[in-house]
Amino acid sequence: MKSKSFAVIGCCLLILAVLSGPAAVSAQNIGNTAGEVQYLVGGIAEYNEAQSGVNSIQEWIDTGLTENAGVTSEWYAMALSQSGESYDFSAYGNALKTYLSKNEITDAATRQKYALALISTGFSNDAFVNSAVEDSIGQQGIMSWIFGLHLLNNGCKSSGYTIDAVINQIISLQFTDGGWALYGENSDVDVTAMAIEALSPYYQTDEAVKAAVDKAIVLLSDKQLDDGGYMGFGEENPDSAAQVIVALSSLGIDCTAGSRFIKNDHTLLDAIAQYRLSDSSFSHTKGGDFNHTSTVQIFYALIAFQRQQKGLGPFFVFDKPTTAENQGQTDGAKSGYKFWVSISAAGLALLVSVVLIFKKKTHFKNFLAVVLAAAAVIAFIQLTDFSAASSYYNGKDTEKDTIIGKVTLTIRCDTIVGKSDSKYIPSDGVILKTTSFDIADGETVYDVLVEAARKYNIQVENNGTKNLAYVAGINYLYEYQFGDLSGWVFHVNGTAPSVGCGEYKLSDGDAIEWLYTLEMGDDLQL
Repeated sequence: MKSKSFAVIGCCLLILAVLSGPAAVSAQNIGNTAGEVQYLVGGIAEYNEAQSGVNSIQEWIDTGLTENAGVTSEWYAMALSQSGESYDFSAYGNALKTYLSKNEITDAATRQKYALALISTGFSNDAFVNSAVEDSIGQQGIMSWIFGLHLLNNGCKSSGYTIDAVINQIISLQFTDGGWALYGENSDVDVTAMAIEALSPYYQTDEAVKAAVDKAIVLLSDKQLDDGGYMGFGEENPDSAAQVIVALSSLGIDCTAGSRFIKNDHTLLDAIAQYRLSDSSFSHTKGGDFNHTSTVQIFYALIAFQRQQKGLGPFFVFDKPTTAENQGQTDGAKSGYKFWVSISAAGLALLVSVVLIFKKKTHFKNFLAVVLAAAAVIAFIQLTDFSAASSYYNGKDTEKDTIIGKVTLTIRCDTIVGKSDSKYIPSDGVILKTTSFDIADGETVYDVLVEAARKYNIQVENNGTKNLAYVAGINYLYEYQFGDLSGWVFHVNGTAPSVGCGEYKLSDGDAIEWLYTLEMGDDLQL
């Protein structure tokens, strides 16, 4: 089974439509499932990978983000650091430090942005962070108060301001209608949402914050348009909707649930999907061209939404970054055999050397050949991972300690029978007939799919992690292979769940179906 790097926060549900031409996705066709959100996230990541000429998120960080550190990379770096995946940001962080040492940054909010990027990627002790905290809070109106509070929320210390003082200042700038703005007397959706993001850590514990935020939420709900989006500076755009998603998610509010932020059956996610281009990037206006600011704002908004769905904290309260050193320790735990095989190779080299001494073949070249051979073996072991097909596709049931019941699994591709001469499409469309599996407590739809794959030698490609799986292919039949709306979906008891296959926990008697769709599920009978 193959796993890519990011699309990687995935979930395995419906595949979001991408029709020909810019912004051709209709809001009415966009659902709000975890899989569809991950599809958007993964698409933006893959767009940026393609722009950098690489094939993984880590490579993108080391190339595109590093090369553009200080210019266009910071919000992406913050988003990736909060995605729940482990990345090494050392190249990017060092490049940003170099950029800051060579350029004089006087704008207060911009200095704060760079400081936040350094903190989120593991460089919180850099001198620039401390100087930004000391010389920028409150120096440029509302945004410098908002970003300043973000810095304090992440453990920074200011000799001039406490958290309470900055909170009080932000609340004092709130308009009577509940909003905030950069200037003037008319509330702005983006700035109001950003103020909520900064105040969100104190919503449950500070009565003044709660009162201010509740008032702001009413305003944002009232300003929402019938298609789920917002107007900003005289035109409808996805950026405002993205900021509202971040704000609500930071408060722990599911923006797709309830009625406050669903207008005419359209959610905030529906609104931003209207601006998606055929290359998976986003425009700022309907029918417009690629816009960097819109694309990156949507990227981190969707990650903020995913964090809320997983019960994680506010987007701008950064998780402790996983360092390259820690990542190496994790990898080592997964690949313990490498240590022992490498030790064995070194021991064998030592034994051969002893034999050479006893045989008095002590020429320097002999020992050099042994050392080089051992080094080559060790390097090969360390740089490769082995997984024999016979050990993976074992034809056996998975052993389980506690069995709580049985479920059935069916895998079908009826919709594409006769549409291709591929040997992987059975004549009757049945890849796996209805088969029973024992389940243990807590097992998911994805767990059973993997068990079936191993037992019945069925190829499965997951472009995500275990808990956030995104099933891109089964039996060598992939998404988009039969059109822009095609791919794999799953049903449980005849219903398409609202969570991903790695999150759907099974119960005794559940009936799982994996089905290939040509029309985002509309061609499948529920």
